[in-house]
Amino acid sequence: MFGRIQLYIFIGIFLFGALTAGYYSWRSGIEREALLEYNQKQLEQSIKDKEEMQQKLANIEVKQKEIQAENEAAKKVFKEDMQSIAADLDKKEVIETDRTSSQILKDTINKLKDHVK
Repeated sequence: MFGRIQLYIFIGIFLFGALTAGYYSWRSGIEREALLEYNQKQLEQSIKDKEEMQQKLANIEVKQKEIQAENEAAKKVFKEDMQSIAADLDKKEVIETDRTSSQILKDTINKLKDHVK
């Protein structure tokens, strides 16, 4: 009888150990699947964020080129205006009626014209 009780105890311990190992193996598999799913979602979000950032950078680059083109056009218009003003000041009629204040204005215009370059 003593041998039979030992056998039952051994079988009980073995079954308990096998069930415990099975449970922890199952639980580990579920945790691994959850972690893989989480990592997949993080990777997808990272790719989405990267694409959005690239789109924003492309938009910024386009806007920057537009602003540079506008600046160049404004510089050209300003330069033309300054040249027309300088040409008006260099006319014979203006030079003949030139006064001291006109010389000051002329010097100022020349300084501004040189500064724009």
